[in-house]
Amino acid sequence: LMAAAIEDPDSALHASCVTLRAAGARLLTRAQATGAARNDIDGDDLFALIAMLAWVGDQPTLAPRASHLFDLVTGAVLTRADGDPDTGAPGER
Repeated sequence: LMAAAIEDPDSALHASCVTLRAAGARLLTRAQATGAARNDIDGDDLFALIAMLAWVGDQPTLAPRASHLFDLVTGAVLTRADGDPDTGAPGER
């Protein structure tokens, strides 16, 4: 829904999705500047990942795994202090 809404200016969600993507891009840029996030992704990538997680949450068979999938996505985006992707288990970050 989010991925479609951002491409459709007539969608009731379009403006909110554009705002969300821009805010996410700003936060990502700040995180990248401090070394807290990978440098090889951009705001569009982050928005796509957020849209994917939203879609997963709406799928009855996948919803129970949403928290785990969120951890996987954040682990892929965020880095440890040494700049390597964070592959630690939840609670080890």
